[in-house]
Amino acid sequence: MALYVMLGNLKSEAFDRLDSLEERDGKLKSLVESLGGTIVGLYYMIGRYDFVVIFDLPSKENLVRFLSIMGKYGTVRTETMETIPPDMIYTIAKEI
Repeated sequence: MALYVMLGNLKSEAFDRLDSLEERDGKLKSLVESLGGTIVGLYYMIGRYDFVVIFDLPSKENLVRFLSIMGKYGTVRTETMETIPPDMIYTIAKEI
């Protein structure tokens, strides 16, 4: 499985429904699990981004599904990055 890091900001619509944040986080977890993944971590932040989600999914196809479903709600703006395992970098570094 690939590990992803999603940085995000809540749009004003999300702030209008801030009292349902815990319920929305539960739906996020259920969505990731329905696509065969797991949430490794979810944190809210102060600064440039409002939250970070670290999660894994079994395929890029499921990542696209996940991002499409998230985008449908229109209450967050996100930036998602795929991680590179350290062992892969170590192996490549030894080869070059």
